Amino acid sequence: MQSSFFGLNVATQGLFTARTWLDITNHNITNAQTPGYSRQFGVQSACRPLPNNGIGMMGTGSEILKISQYRNKYLDTKFWSNSSHLGEYTVKNSQTSSIETILNEIKDTGISKQFDDMFDSLQKLSTDPSNESYKINFIDMAKSFSRFFNDIGDKMRSFQREANFSIKTKVDQINYCANQLATLNEQIENVEFSGAEANDLRDKRALIVDELSHIINVKVDERVDVNGKKTFSVLANGQKLVEGTKVNLLETKSREHLNNPEDEAGLYDIYWANGNKFDMTDPELEGELKGYIDMRDGNNGNNFKGVINSLTAASNIITVSNVNRADLPDKGEIKIDGVVYKYDSFTYDKGNNEVTFTLASNAPAGAKNVSMGEDLKYKGISYYTERLNNFVRTVAEKFNEIHRDGNNGTGGPLFTFKDYNPGDVVDYSKMTIDNFQFSSEIASDIDKLLTSSDPTSGESDNDIIKRMLDLKHDNDMFKTGEPGNYIQALIGELGIDKSQAASFEKGQVDLNLMINNQRLSYSGVDLNEETTNIIKFQQAYVISAQMIRVFDEIYDVTINRMGAN
Repeated sequence: MQSSFFGLNVATQGLFTARTWLDITNHNITNAQTPGYSRQFGVQSACRPLPNNGIGMMGTGSEILKISQYRNKYLDTKFWSNSSHLGEYTVKNSQTSSIETILNEIKDTGISKQFDDMFDSLQKLSTDPSNESYKINFIDMAKSFSRFFNDIGDKMRSFQREANFSIKTKVDQINYCANQLATLNEQIENVEFSGAEANDLRDKRALIVDELSHIINVKVDERVDVNGKKTFSVLANGQKLVEGTKVNLLETKSREHLNNPEDEAGLYDIYWANGNKFDMTDPELEGELKGYIDMRDGNNGNNFKGVINSLTAASNIITVSNVNRADLPDKGEIKIDGVVYKYDSFTYDKGNNEVTFTLASNAPAGAKNVSMGEDLKYKGISYYTERLNNFVRTVAEKFNEIHRDGNNGTGGPLFTFKDYNPGDVVDYSKMTIDNFQFSSEIASDIDKLLTSSDPTSGESDNDIIKRMLDLKHDNDMFKTGEPGNYIQALIGELGIDKSQAASFEKGQVDLNLMINNQRLSYSGVDLNEETTNIIKFQQAYVISAQMIRVFDEIYDVTINRMGAN
């Protein structure tokens, strides 16, 4: 038998239901501009009906079972996947633009202009080799040429240091996000233990994953065990970063040895907190972290490589042939068949193109391949620095070979490097854009700038100058031809990399915007729709209140007025 106040109870349920909907609508409106917020809704259901004297079931009103949210996991996963691509190419576009700016080739102050100015002064000197002002002018232009490269070297190192610092910053951000996720996982678990949904906390968690996915590629999973307990986990580049309330943090450690000869000392490697090394060369790695690693370490596969030519069993002396470069650190680390060995010194045999290492420990018998650093096939700061090093070394060697023929083969080198000892043979593998300089001996005594191979031929003889002038159009100097072609090829390479990075970034920006709009169309708050909801649920509330007044009158008549005199 139903209660005498049954109708009043049903109307009251309607009042509570409408009020809850109004609260949800109010919450949606106030968070319409909140980043990451997902529109919430009530899961409404009819209350359990009651039997009505054999004529059927009588409805008992409605109720809000729970408050849920509009969230599409597919769109979230799609957004996170694209976000890591966007982060990577945003960094690469910015960094390659910076390198392009350093070289200044777009303006009239770049390498080509410096190179042409030096040859113009040399051309002027050829018209009057005995003219001291012309000699001084050439020396000044040669100094300016070398200092220009020194300035490039300083800026390239500065960019590499900045990229290195950015890697550490990104690792710190990853750790911060991981700790935040673990904390939110605990809070969500506590709230949802009773069966409710922690919608706002879930939005905060997803927003942190949004941020994290821009830094590194992530994979998110939420498992439910047989007891209904939910475990939210995040994989960073395939490795477990967060598992419920547990985190596996990253850390940075300074390298003891250089990966690339062009590198700054003490660049960071990344490790997991358990001591395992994070694979920074993983081709699956994406995000801003990947962008900074590629720009800092990218050598386009031009790390040191060779094949062991001579190795005595249980010996710490190995000879490596077919080497691709010899500008190695005085001591460091090499990999022999993938195993790291330290070396204390090395010598280079240019004639046979062989490097002999003295190792700190014996190498294994039967070993074959030797390398240094990582084969990172991206054209980053290390790659472009090596290309510029190769340019100054080649140009310096060609100039020095010609000047050495002056005065019956008594000429000294025109171009040297800092810490070079006069009289020593110039070791061009030690010359870099950082230490490249015009000879201080010749700069302080212009008579040592020789113009003729025969000192008895008179002051007007300029055969040395003419041979130097021929270098400007020496098609055999580089594989790409004359020096100007080498620079233009380098600038063209950089331009292509810049254009490609900019194109990829734009494509990812557009795609990211499209996916985010899809997310917003599904999860975002539509103020027009919420305005309609206000009217709809306000009317429902008012009508429920009216029903209460109707039943109040019924009960008043039934209880107070029936049978009254």
